Amino acid sequence: MSRDPSKSQPLTANVKRLMRLARASPRNANVIKVAKPFSQRDLAYCHKQGSLFMEAASMGFSMEEFAPQYMNSQMAGVFDVSFAAANGMENDGLSNLLRIPLLLKSPETIVEALYWVDDIVSHARLDENKSLLISQAYTAERLRLPPKLAALPEEPNRNVDELSYAYWLGYIYRCECLLHEESSRMVYGAFQEPIMREAYRKLMDSPMGQMNLVDTAPEICAELDRLLVEKIWPANKKRQQRLQEKELERPNRKIDKEDD
Repeated sequence: MSRDPSKSQPLTANVKRLMRLARASPRNANVIKVAKPFSQRDLAYCHKQGSLFMEAASMGFSMEEFAPQYMNSQMAGVFDVSFAAANGMENDGLSNLLRIPLLLKSPETIVEALYWVDDIVSHARLDENKSLLISQAYTAERLRLPPKLAALPEEPNRNVDELSYAYWLGYIYRCECLLHEESSRMVYGAFQEPIMREAYRKLMDSPMGQMNLVDTAPEICAELDRLLVEKIWPANKKRQQRLQEKELERPNRKIDKEDD
């Protein structure tokens, strides 16, 4: 596990292959799974995560920091498991988890818990059991305020544009997770925050930006999926190939100099 929970490992080639096959695209004729339609329950979960992101923005966290911090965290993993109950696989344990007020009614508490856990994990040694450290800290009531929370402004952030973007970001991230049954880590690995901010900016400049998010979410996800399959990953692959070619050229240049 990385000492910095916000830094996820790059997606493996196999994970990318599976994600690519799950996304419809005119250039991707081998799609093996069609994205499922959103249910009302799915949309309710998207709203809950959108509200969580908006709360973080209201507290003073930038989405540039909060999105990777949350999407790569164990907290998001709990949400992934909880929301999977909507797919007809409910059991008593998951049902009880979904009723926990922490997960459903207090987004500010979730943000605070995220940074409290991060503060403990980030100061742990590599050989220490992080789950045990968190448990010990809770038992000992060492609930000191993490520096990132202590540094937040006293007045809430009232930037309407940033709050709207934060809600949209959390909402669409959860939509992607639900549509393709993928983890938060996988989705963020494909759609990092700068990509999403640019997509949001273009959306707001289009006629669709004035429409209801509930109605447009499937189309937004479809556009993001096409962008990923047709442009982002091919461009990344070409960039990696160019870097590899440059690396191969370096020893040859050294040999040429020695010959001279």
